[in-house]
Amino acid sequence: MNINLIIKEKPTELDEYLNQEDMEASPFEFALLELDQYVNGYIDISFENKPNIVLNLFNDFMVCLDCIIRSINATKLAHSKKEEIWFCEQGSDFYLFYEVKDKIIYLTFKKGKSVGLPNRKTPDFSVEVNKIEYFKQWENLFQKLSIIFEKKLHKKIPLPF
Repeated sequence: MNINLIIKEKPTELDEYLNQEDMEASPFEFALLELDQYVNGYIDISFENKPNIVLNLFNDFMVCLDCIIRSINATKLAHSKKEEIWFCEQGSDFYLFYEVKDKIIYLTFKKGKSVGLPNRKTPDFSVEVNKIEYFKQWENLFQKLSIIFEKKLHKKIPLPF
C-alpha cells in the first residue's frame, strides 16, 4: 500500500466568513478548510497488483476525516473491528469496507450506483494490508499535510490521532 498526496496551486479564493468557532471544526479540519482556498489536492492510494483509489482532498478526505481516523486508530488499538467508510459526496459514491484482524487489515473497494470520476473505471476489489503499513502510510500523509499547513497557513497543527 502506498498513499501519495498530490497538491496543485490554484488562484487564491479567500473566504472571509471562515470561522473555526462557528463551524465547530477541529484544528485539523479547519486547516483543511483554509487550505482549500489556496490549492487543489488529491490522494492516490495504490496497492501492489490492484487498482488505485483516488480521493479528492477536500470533497472526499475532509468529509470522511473522522471515519478515516477511526480506521487508522483501529489498526493501533483493535484486534478485531469491522466497519465501512462511505465516500458520499457528489461524484464520489464509493465504499471502503475494512476489517481489522490480528496483524492484517482487509480492505474492500466497492462502487456505489452514482460513482463518478476518477474512480468510475476502478473495478471493485479486495486487498490485505499489514496493519503497521496501513498506519504508517496514513501517518505520513497527515505529516505531509501538517507541513503544508505550516508553509501555506503559517500554523502548526497537531496530528488528529
